[in-house]
Amino acid sequence: MYAHPNVYIDVSVVNWILPQEEFNTYLKPLINAGFGDRIMFGSNQMIWPQVISVGIESINNADFLTREQKEDILYDNATKFLGLSDTEIKKHKSL
Repeated sequence: MYAHPNVYIDVSVVNWILPQEEFNTYLKPLINAGFGDRIMFGSNQMIWPQVISVGIESINNADFLTREQKEDILYDNATKFLGLSDTEIKKHKSL
């Protein structure tokens, strides 16, 4: 990711399959390396949609993350990646 600044990563599967401690061990070095603005939430779920909430909970339970970092991972980084307009973002946040 250092060599390729346009590369993003998502935390699908690892955010629900790993125990919280292991997920934290995976995520914290990425944050410490300065990649927090390129980490996106992913569920990768077509079969077990019930684990989407488990993945969100894993991010929210990562006590080393600030509120802003959690918001970045869960939504804001994807808006940059997808190039969403301010109008689209305001629409989403008003729901």
